[in-house]
Amino acid sequence: MSTELIKLKNMKKILLSAGIITFMAGSVALGGTGAFFSDTESSSDNTFTAGAIDLKIDNTSYYNGVATSTTSWESKDLTIEKFFNFFDLKPGDYGEDTISLHVDTNDAYLCANVTLTSNDDNTQTEPEATDDPNGVATGELAQNVNFIWWADDGDNVLEVDENPISQGPIGNLVLNQPVKFALADSVTNIWTGSGGPLSGNSTEYIGKAWCFGILTLGPVVVQDNLGTSGPNQRGAGFTCGGSSLNNSTQTDSLTADVSFEAVQARHNPDFLCNEVHCPIVTTNILIPGAGFEGEGAVVVSPQQWDIFPSVAGGWTVEWRDSGPTTFGDNQIRPIIANLEFHNGVLGLASEGKQYVELDTDWYGPTNGGTGEPASVKIYQDIVTVPGQDYEIHYAFAPRPNTAASENNLEFRWGGTVIDTTGPTVGPSGPIQWTQKVFTVAATTTTTRIEFTDLGTSNSEGTFLDDVRVYTESCI
Repeated sequence: MSTELIKLKNMKKILLSAGIITFMAGSVALGGTGAFFSDTESSSDNTFTAGAIDLKIDNTSYYNGVATSTTSWESKDLTIEKFFNFFDLKPGDYGEDTISLHVDTNDAYLCANVTLTSNDDNTQTEPEATDDPNGVATGELAQNVNFIWWADDGDNVLEVDENPISQGPIGNLVLNQPVKFALADSVTNIWTGSGGPLSGNSTEYIGKAWCFGILTLGPVVVQDNLGTSGPNQRGAGFTCGGSSLNNSTQTDSLTADVSFEAVQARHNPDFLCNEVHCPIVTTNILIPGAGFEGEGAVVVSPQQWDIFPSVAGGWTVEWRDSGPTTFGDNQIRPIIANLEFHNGVLGLASEGKQYVELDTDWYGPTNGGTGEPASVKIYQDIVTVPGQDYEIHYAFAPRPNTAASENNLEFRWGGTVIDTTGPTVGPSGPIQWTQKVFTVAATTTTTRIEFTDLGTSNSEGTFLDDVRVYTESCI
């Protein structure tokens, strides 16, 4: 075969191979559009649902120590429910309620509002007219129904570790003017002692008691795991006395509104029930000398004690009771009561140099007589703001080397007994002071702070010092 022929055959093979290669390349190009990587993710039914604050309230009520269904109810939204609804009051009647506050779902602040809506005289009976010279112009019932509120643990009893948050006659409220109390806001929480809301899905309790007459506190010993263990089992933690009332309240009536408000806590860190947005300063509002360091009552006698007639050290002084007014060899009690100041006689003062003895003296250190009935009460009437809290500080001590019956101190705020310290045995050594602190609320524009010696009236016993009343206000 010739060389040219061989070359021709080889050329055809080469061309044929090239054609096959070209075809395959075309096949690759035609199928390339279905081979890219891919992925798909979907989010469906996107939703916002608003949260909720739901406050529900129930109440367990006692009237004169007996459970009553007319003012008790289970947890619900309030519509027609009443915390008190009594129509035949007698002096000495009393009631106690434990209010349960249930916050569902979310954390919330809580505020309470109380409004005196009426205080009416209605008609006058013949005996009422004798004791009520104002006729039917104004009612007297509200001034004689005393209330107390406290942070309770749910057992319907005022116990020794449960301090009052507000107390006094409901008649101290200004008619139709709501008074708002902080239960839990950014600076106050009556259950924890510091600011902060209630947790969602939680329950807290408020104790409320009233007395038609003089309400005297007598908190009972704490007992856990007793259920409700209400006033019909352990006593209410207070007593009510109506013997001081006369006929002026006959046929009178009062009405009041009580409401509670829950407010969202999330994204609301500075909420206050009573809106005060300013720098705060704490001030002692008692007059200078109320801590017994002077103001016309400075002890300079060599006996290191002396007596000063009312007004002494800024305090009005009165004999505790009406008698007896004579003692021993023709000693006659001074008409104007004295307050006895000490400067290091039996030990150091709690604050400063001086303190006072409330079982005082008739004639002072230059008179040799002793043992006369000389117990006194002292008080100041101070300007207050209804609904505002006040922090009361004072120091109590029993007189050294005396029996418990000699040393008993009563503290009142606005006419209501807040605490009784004693009877307490006096120590064998120097004076031993106990510091007392209470948070109370004002219900009127003037409030009386008062201390009384309840011990045996014989010129020995019950020391008091370092009285302070603090309030917070804007700078």
